[in-house]
Amino acid sequence: MSSDTLNNQDRAAQQGELKPEWIRPKDMPRHFGIGRTQTYELIAANKIRTLSLRKRGQRHGTRLINYQSVTAYLELLTSTGEA
Repeated sequence: MSSDTLNNQDRAAQQGELKPEWIRPKDMPRHFGIGRTQTYELIAANKIRTLSLRKRGQRHGTRLINYQSVTAYLELLTSTGEA
């Protein structure tokens, strides 16, 4: 996938036309206004779905967050009045 394609998808997501299925933690502030610390607290509390892509034997991988799980969590907070 070319960088032009990724940039077009990013612009479309910002305009509400296309929502990604998975995002990286660094993209949480842009999509949801949730900072790094809060993001990792939600991950640790199993409030949002994530996965880590890494090769066998590798210590570090790429963390991905399921976009829909974040949306569902925020809707739950809205409906229950918790924040």
